[in-house]
Amino acid sequence: MRPTTTALLNTFLRKGAKKWRFSQLLEAVKPLLDEAVLSLELEALLQEGWLTQDPKGRYSLHLIGRIFTAEVHTRYEEAYALLPPFGLRVSLGDFRQLRLLPGEKVEIEVHAIYPEQVLGRVVRRIAPSERTFVGTVELGRNRRLYVTPQQPPLSIDFQLPKDTPESLIGQKVAVRYLSWGLKYPIAEILQVLGPPRQHTTEMHAILLEFELPEGFPDPVLKEAEALPRTIPPAEIELRHDFREVLTFTIDPEDAKDFDDALSVRVLPSGLYEVGIHIADVSYYVRPDSALDREAQARATSVYLVDRTIPMLPERLSADLCSLRPEEDRLAFSVVVQLDSHARIKGTWMGRTVIHSRRRFTYEAAQEVLDTGKGPFAEPLRQLAHLAQALHTQRSREGGIRFETPEIRFRLNEHFQPIELLVKTRKESHKLIEEFMLLANRQVAQFLAQQRGLYSVFRVHDMPKPEKLKALQLFLEGFGYKIDTRSARALTASLNRLIDEIEGRPEAHIIQSVAIRTLPKALYTTQNIGHYGLGFAYYTHFTSPIRRYPDLLVHRILGAVLAGESPPYPDKSHLEALCRHSSEREKLAEQAERASVRYKQLEFLAQMQGRELEGLIVGIENWGLYVELTESYAEGLIPMRSLPSDVYERDPYGHSLKGRYTRTRYRLGDRVRVRVVGIDFDRRLVDLEFIAHEG
Repeated sequence: MRPTTTALLNTFLRKGAKKWRFSQLLEAVKPLLDEAVLSLELEALLQEGWLTQDPKGRYSLHLIGRIFTAEVHTRYEEAYALLPPFGLRVSLGDFRQLRLLPGEKVEIEVHAIYPEQVLGRVVRRIAPSERTFVGTVELGRNRRLYVTPQQPPLSIDFQLPKDTPESLIGQKVAVRYLSWGLKYPIAEILQVLGPPRQHTTEMHAILLEFELPEGFPDPVLKEAEALPRTIPPAEIELRHDFREVLTFTIDPEDAKDFDDALSVRVLPSGLYEVGIHIADVSYYVRPDSALDREAQARATSVYLVDRTIPMLPERLSADLCSLRPEEDRLAFSVVVQLDSHARIKGTWMGRTVIHSRRRFTYEAAQEVLDTGKGPFAEPLRQLAHLAQALHTQRSREGGIRFETPEIRFRLNEHFQPIELLVKTRKESHKLIEEFMLLANRQVAQFLAQQRGLYSVFRVHDMPKPEKLKALQLFLEGFGYKIDTRSARALTASLNRLIDEIEGRPEAHIIQSVAIRTLPKALYTTQNIGHYGLGFAYYTHFTSPIRRYPDLLVHRILGAVLAGESPPYPDKSHLEALCRHSSEREKLAEQAERASVRYKQLEFLAQMQGRELEGLIVGIENWGLYVELTESYAEGLIPMRSLPSDVYERDPYGHSLKGRYTRTRYRLGDRVRVRVVGIDFDRRLVDLEFIAHEG
């Protein structure tokens, strides 16, 4: 999947079935694509059948009459499908009338294209939905039991079989679709989760909602347990031995696994040799083994507020592949020689054996850096100096310096939130981050230079032109400007903006809106660089315990260094693995946010009825979304709660203006509100407007 292609296809969709001249397209996609890249994209899309070209050389979408296989999604009453591989959205109609459910596999035919909308019809049903839906059992007027799916929200009742016991009324359950009845879909109960608003019930519901596994299949666990506990001497002989070089890990206090370590020493030449050592998961997890198939399906570890859903069993993630102190461990390393300005003078990559001398927490490492005293104070100081130089280089080369608050909770013995903590990034965090970025960058550049080799890259596209325009207008409302003439100019102006707004009341909302303007990073075999970091080459190499793409990169790099045949010679197969990993990463993020959101609501329930301060972070026709300052939770002020007036929203959703009072509510404005209702099932907060502080 070429990330720039999605943006180009969406440009075509802006004007529906209209034909475009090359010059018109070029103007529409600047600065996202230049003339050469646009030509390549158009040629590829013509060959793949997504576009047609008429005798006058004009381009148009080639979708009408074509049939695609896709999965059904729903939003409110609408059923839609996302056409693979680029995710073009096709509207199908009301899911209830069509008797479609999310997760159903269908064949669809595109029959019309309008500006910003593609319409399709279902021509064949391939497979029914196997999704799990979560809701509470209720008694209907006809004395039958029903479940209304709350996660994912679905505006239809599922009827339960007649023999379902009434003792389940009020219990939260997981159900699976069976068939359509006369009026409602019929579903069977898969699992009784327990009473609503209980921690175990709600976390279990999140696992089911996002189809996250609760444990590992027996064949996977048996394969993990069968792995040797000691490193064979013959394997050590094949590796570069770093056991005598000072090596240590720096991780969060509650870390369960340690997949990266750093070594440092000063060479006789005066250069610094820094080793970035990553757990060699590829030694233990072989292609097409039970462990590999399970890791591939999961694609990533998931971190909920109270638990981790690991990609690999604990035998690997917390033992054999965890770089624990005072134990020999197998690693895959990137070793760089740097001068005092962190300029690279040499790089070596290969399989190693290491021996970590100490496990630092971020807090302990920071204390050593602050005081200059403690274990390994001088090596830590050297690494911090080099990391700062690397950061300065990166900023100069074009990386965007966005930082978003990361929240976590301190829970009591009943898993109730008693304190909300905002994670602050200190020098020790940035130290690790810079060396991980360096290793990822070096590996990506090396693999990109290998002719005929397919590899995995972590890429990040330029923002879409229309989103940049919306951001410009938003910033002008605050008196700021950005330069969108080129990618480098945009990056430089965004970094100047970050410096300019630091410490100001509007800083949080401006940074949030700017981040939402940028597309998401993803995995692909097509390297287009990483815009957000300012890197021409970037991949993920440093976390194979918790990310499957990193394991793929380890295998590919290992084969190249050993002079072996590429392990993934089929580009389409590797691209499919990239796409699956990107999708699973998105799902993991949604699950993590859902678990945090639930704890935010529990925390907020303790403040119900109190007057609270918040920032307007979203404006819709139905009301204002407000992020509460104390809890970082988001709630809605419905339009009816605002002072009486006729309100008009601007086209970009940046402000709401009263026609008669002329009162204007803008993104970033402070308001005083009161929590009047919390819907834990749908994770929504109702707020009552008290005052507008501007």
